[in-house]
Amino acid sequence: MSPARGLTPLHRAFVVTARLSRVSAPSRPSHSSRSHRARVTTGTRAHDDDDDDDVDVERVTSVDNAAVKHFARLCKSKAYRDERGSVVLASSVLVRECFGVGRARRAKTLFVGERARIPEDISADRIVRAPARVMKKCAGVANGDGLDVVGEFEAPKITGGGEFVAGAKRRRTTRVLALEGVQDPGNVGTLVRTAVAFGWEYVALLPGTCDPFNDKAMRAARGATFRVDFVAFDSFEELARAGEELGMKLYAAEPSAERDVDPERAQGVERACLVLGTEGKGLSEEALRACEPVAVPMSGDMESLNVGVAGSVLMYLMKSGAQC
Repeated sequence: MSPARGLTPLHRAFVVTARLSRVSAPSRPSHSSRSHRARVTTGTRAHDDDDDDDVDVERVTSVDNAAVKHFARLCKSKAYRDERGSVVLASSVLVRECFGVGRARRAKTLFVGERARIPEDISADRIVRAPARVMKKCAGVANGDGLDVVGEFEAPKITGGGEFVAGAKRRRTTRVLALEGVQDPGNVGTLVRTAVAFGWEYVALLPGTCDPFNDKAMRAARGATFRVDFVAFDSFEELARAGEELGMKLYAAEPSAERDVDPERAQGVERACLVLGTEGKGLSEEALRACEPVAVPMSGDMESLNVGVAGSVLMYLMKSGAQC
């Protein structure tokens, strides 16, 4: 039976009007018709959110994308990092640790997770939205869950011996951590981090040492990589000549040293360099001949310590007396 049967003409008119009102009522605007949308330079709409307003945002979903492969190569290849003058920083936390909170910094390219906000204090020449699998590939990590940003930034400068000597001469006190053949990136990152914590101004890189801009070393350093001066020497002899020109005392961390380091004496030295080698091979003969051997004071029955731990203890004991 028709719902309008038995109604007066006035009632029928009311029912028809109500039906027409329901049919002609305007629908809610769809997601794609909003006025605030990210402008996409690739022609593919990126993450549609207020966070992307007025920002050119691309979207990449394939790990075979050229930019993704570029990031992966930066993570794995020192030669490629040197060629491009770039390093990869994974997570906004690491970026802030490297550059400091509240300081503006600029990325060459910034990958941003699908659900992450674009950090206000990080600008970029190119911004790309990407899913977790792409973020993981860009960062060179096994798990990309929770990774908010991955950025390509200009690498810190590594100076040569001549520039190092000129700079050190302008300082009243100098502390140099020299790494000879330290290959483990975790140890390198830890030592760089400790050097900054205890006020050592330079990290000298000798042949055979892991690149401090290796992705694992960068994560272990927790931002210290951008807060210390790096200097590269082609040989230990070159470091020794620089030390002689500066009047810099050279110390070698050596577990078999006849005596432990004397903190009071070491802290009174104006210019000092601590040389660390690998746990297995140890220091070169050239280093052992040129340096005063020092050991970590230990009361327990252990032959030696991990180079990252031993170096950290020695840096604390030998830091400049001006800081104490």
